[in-house]
Amino acid sequence: SDDDVLRASLVLKGGNALDFVWQSNRSTADLDFSVDPASVDFQPSESTLTERLTRGCQSVYEPLGTMLTVNRVRQRPPGANRTFDTYEATIAYALPNEQHLQLRMRSGEKIARALPIDISINEPICAATSFPLDHERRLRVCTIDDIVAEKLRAILQQSIRNRTRRQDVLDIAVLLQGPTPPNAENVGIFLLAKAAARNVAVSKAAFHVPDVAERARIGYADLAATTRTSFIPFDEALALVLSFVDRLPIPRE
Repeated sequence: SDDDVLRASLVLKGGNALDFVWQSNRSTADLDFSVDPASVDFQPSESTLTERLTRGCQSVYEPLGTMLTVNRVRQRPPGANRTFDTYEATIAYALPNEQHLQLRMRSGEKIARALPIDISINEPICAATSFPLDHERRLRVCTIDDIVAEKLRAILQQSIRNRTRRQDVLDIAVLLQGPTPPNAENVGIFLLAKAAARNVAVSKAAFHVPDVAERARIGYADLAATTRTSFIPFDEALALVLSFVDRLPIPRE
């Protein structure tokens, strides 16, 4: 938020966007951002992101007393002409009372304790808003509808990518029972746009495929220990999600 280019170009999404802004319940280890495709003035690279993140880190020390340094920024996967690459960054930090760590960081030493940041490019941003961090700083954040649409796409991608996504069913179910539930019309439109960008087939029937549920169930019970306000058992949470999916304006088959 202290760098004008990053503030305009990056949009916070995912679990921490939900936790920090929309509905506090569960944090994740990393911060997930997307580069807004509409930000034509910013072309991310390892060098430009390192420069911009370093500039932002340096501005934090005076007002907060927390020292931040960029350990590294890496493109994943590496190589040129990648369509949906991600930049993985790690930001080392030392709190105001950790002078020993701050001295090591001032000397140029890389501290293992660091905050992971993932920055995706070419991801459709369907809806975002500007969120005030304090009286001066603002951060762009995906709306609930945009986040839910991306989580639904990730649920469908489990089989395609041979992965498991235990957190998405819980996050969506909690939102559906919260004070500001997602709008089905918006989510359906956003889901189709996000899925088309990754060539993911979307239908109501696809969410009811048993393999999708079985992958999402793996490790789900362990999330109970990580939630602060609400945990919904898997079968109940899945039923809420599938009922919501059945109301989306997407193909049935």
